[in-house]
Amino acid sequence: MPLHPLLLLTLFVFAGTLCLTLALVPLFARLATARGLVDQPNGRKVHTTPIPRIGGAAIFIAFYLTLGLAALLFPAVSRPLIVEPENMLLIAGSVLAFAVGLVDDFKRLRARQKFVLQLAAAGLAYLGGIRIESIGFYTLFQVDLGWLSPVVSIFWIALVINAFNLIDGLDGLAGGVGLIASLILAYVCFLHRNLPAMLYMLAIAGGLLGFLRYNFHPASVFMGDGGSYFLGYLLGVVSVLAAGQNTATMTFLVPMLAVALPVIDVSMAILRRFVRGQAIFGADKRHFHHMLLRKGLSHRNAVLLCYGVALFICAAALAFLKIRDERAFFILLLMGSTILYALARVGYFHGYDARALLPWLRDVGDEIGLSRSRRSFFNLQLKLNAARTLDDLQRHLETTMAHLDISVAALYLAPDGKLAAERRTGPPAGTDERRQKTPLHATVVLRPNPPDWLWQNPDHSMAQLHRRLFRVEMDLCDHNGRTFGALVLLKNQAVAPVSHYTLGRIEHLRRSILKALERIDGLDGAGDADGMMRGLP
Repeated sequence: MPLHPLLLLTLFVFAGTLCLTLALVPLFARLATARGLVDQPNGRKVHTTPIPRIGGAAIFIAFYLTLGLAALLFPAVSRPLIVEPENMLLIAGSVLAFAVGLVDDFKRLRARQKFVLQLAAAGLAYLGGIRIESIGFYTLFQVDLGWLSPVVSIFWIALVINAFNLIDGLDGLAGGVGLIASLILAYVCFLHRNLPAMLYMLAIAGGLLGFLRYNFHPASVFMGDGGSYFLGYLLGVVSVLAAGQNTATMTFLVPMLAVALPVIDVSMAILRRFVRGQAIFGADKRHFHHMLLRKGLSHRNAVLLCYGVALFICAAALAFLKIRDERAFFILLLMGSTILYALARVGYFHGYDARALLPWLRDVGDEIGLSRSRRSFFNLQLKLNAARTLDDLQRHLETTMAHLDISVAALYLAPDGKLAAERRTGPPAGTDERRQKTPLHATVVLRPNPPDWLWQNPDHSMAQLHRRLFRVEMDLCDHNGRTFGALVLLKNQAVAPVSHYTLGRIEHLRRSILKALERIDGLDGAGDADGMMRGLP
């Protein structure tokens, strides 16, 4: 298309959505107020009066009405904008995303329902050709995603949808950040000669600019979930389209960085809620803009500062258009360090000091088997599981108890399916059965029979064992309720304190012993308990 018609088309798209949004927002706001479709204030929100949350519907209608008129007035672009099947799928996905948000505005949906529908909208985009097929950084590295491509592509779009939904917490914040991102993406699409994607971004930019007339503090109308879902969907889709044929570098460069601020915020929110055991899709007041308000910034200044951060990230991203070597990596590293420092300064990481976070990270590393201790114990588990005789089980148990730093270990076998203590009619004369006492006082079971296997750690002193005793007794029962015996472990905490992972290791040990006993019982019937007898030295 010649330059002058293209310039006229871009001006028409931008100005058309701008004017239509300026005209439609007041009409929708009055309609929503009359119908009671307003956002009520509560403890988590910053506004104090009911405000209509229908602005997104005005942006949505202005967007597609303008593009429809552009297709009629400029037939040369009608096919790539609407008619092609791929773009029809993209449009269908945007309509679904907007509809989900609009329904949620007035009839709250469950978090899982919304997320599934968001994935469905992102899936339509994937079918329409929005695919991240490789991840790379110039010549430094490149990874082909292969079968992970649909997962990464769909997840990225869903992430951006939720990012703009969560950042929409202050007047004008989501609209302003979205406006900056859309203009940057429009410029990148222009450089890559992607006309449809450029027009999409110009259309949404005009709509957002018109919407900010009513949404900037103090706001008279909100975008609502319908608007934020629609905005996030478009920006997520075009951030992939804007990469053009440079799919190897897009994930870390300009298109993705254009929406970096809300994506960083939602990613940190997901991590924060995951670590704290909170609902991933729940709501809180620990987003970036909330932290700025807590630091004493006014509502307007907090929003303007977020605009500045978004501009800073986008300006740095544009530098990557000129720098195409390893220097880009150091610029990206510097920018990331600056953002992390700024987040720390506003208190974003408050409560995540090393004393609180490192133990959790150690737990995660232990559970997935990264620590050497966990891997060594796993090797012992494999040997216990594979034991085919009581002698084998005895030998591996000794090694395992030494690894766990247990002081005394005892195994009571029940060949007849009952505990050894239950094989007699009652306790020996002159003793009391402590199981008959209340659970508070029955801390030690007095067993009338000796254990079938008994082991003492030769490196542990048993002096004052009764004063600093850690004791665990567990019945060895399978899922059918059949009892093979009981395991009793004693640990002198004066010699070997209980470690951070002791209880977890002991439970894994119980399961391994139970598996071994089930196998031995299946091979040899009840087994030979005499082979496991060993007394204290």
